[in-house]
Amino acid sequence: MIFSNEYMREKLSFLTPFLPYGVLESWEDLNPRLYHAVHIYWLKFYGLWYNTHPRTSLLFWAHIVYTIVVLWLVCFLPGIGEVVYLLRRRDNIGDIAEGLYLFLSEMYTYIKLSVFWLKRREIMSLLEFLHRDEFKVKEPEHREIIRKSIKRARFVMTYYSSMCVGAVSVGILMPLAEQFEVLPTNVEYPYFDVYKSPAYGIIYIHHIYYKPATCIIDGVMDTILAAFIASAIGQIDVLAFDLRNFNLIVERRRKTLPFAGVNNKSINHMPLVNDQESTQHCQRAVFKDIIKHHNSIIKYVSLIESAFSLASALQLMLSVMVLCLVGIQFLSIEEPSSHPIQIAWMAIYLTCMLIEVFIICWFGDELIWKSWELHQAAFDSPWPSTDSKTAMFIVIFMERCKRPLRVTAGKIFTLSLDTYTNLINWSYKAFAVMRNVKK
Repeated sequence: MIFSNEYMREKLSFLTPFLPYGVLESWEDLNPRLYHAVHIYWLKFYGLWYNTHPRTSLLFWAHIVYTIVVLWLVCFLPGIGEVVYLLRRRDNIGDIAEGLYLFLSEMYTYIKLSVFWLKRREIMSLLEFLHRDEFKVKEPEHREIIRKSIKRARFVMTYYSSMCVGAVSVGILMPLAEQFEVLPTNVEYPYFDVYKSPAYGIIYIHHIYYKPATCIIDGVMDTILAAFIASAIGQIDVLAFDLRNFNLIVERRRKTLPFAGVNNKSINHMPLVNDQESTQHCQRAVFKDIIKHHNSIIKYVSLIESAFSLASALQLMLSVMVLCLVGIQFLSIEEPSSHPIQIAWMAIYLTCMLIEVFIICWFGDELIWKSWELHQAAFDSPWPSTDSKTAMFIVIFMERCKRPLRVTAGKIFTLSLDTYTNLINWSYKAFAVMRNVKK
């Protein structure tokens, strides 16, 4: 099986420049790039990744031109059409809800992208931070923990984006069921009628391009935060393993003493070191590494919050508005049985919106609980059998772990399932108010 995988990689190696990192490359080194390779791939594909070329290079200006073209096609042009539609239909609350929820959901994707660009320094620091020595695999068991963490991060990005693209495919097919009386997104432009040929065909083709592109970009913006949190959770799992298997790691470290230095000196210069002394030395050395690892995780989580706090706050607040507007639009459809594709499109869109917010809240909630479990993992370590100084440090470490790690949105909301529940409640309350206004 290994031979066949290597054989296939060799045969398909010519596709390496055109595929995300980790599709054909081996995962043996567990390179941290694997967490975000899919996200960066799609951002580069649409010219939305950071321009790293020198200003004097032709590639720098080509990148800028390509980015402007993409933003015009997938952001500005549809946005202008949706605004004109809203201004012309402002007397009908159903039409307003229909145009507004799509406009808001698309625009806040690009607001998050703008924040992503503004936070370039923090994002690059996060990517570099994952390569720290404290985060590298040191024990054989760590490999499987990190591998599972990487798989989960890539799974969320790939399948969520695929689901969103599948959802907009229903919207793209909707005009077929409506006798080409509507467009996938309600847009209007000055000086010409979008529902007359040839304008209708051109705009429909444009929608076929821009709708999946917007979904993929939105999927990247939503799940890249989840990928960073997933990498932090993976490191916490490694730390918990080290604590629960403290004696095993100490024994492995002790066996390496004849071939390594003790207190930065060769073992040959310390002939009087006995088993008890070497064990105590290794216990302190291992726990020192655990403390350094824990400090790095804390700093890493604080960097995540610094980079994504504003974007996640905007996402949570705008999601409330979008969810209730979708509900208003659903109520405004007369004779729903005669518009099955439109009903299906709205149901799928609503599901995608709920899953979008659920992803970051679920990962944020898991981060809280995993970091909280470090307290129990430290308690499960054989700290009573260690020397008094090491035992005291472990007790202090347990007290420190009583304050779990968490990521907040704008220093207001904690990313957790409790926040997700409150978000749904707020959406329903806003929906109820708007429903009464409509009546």
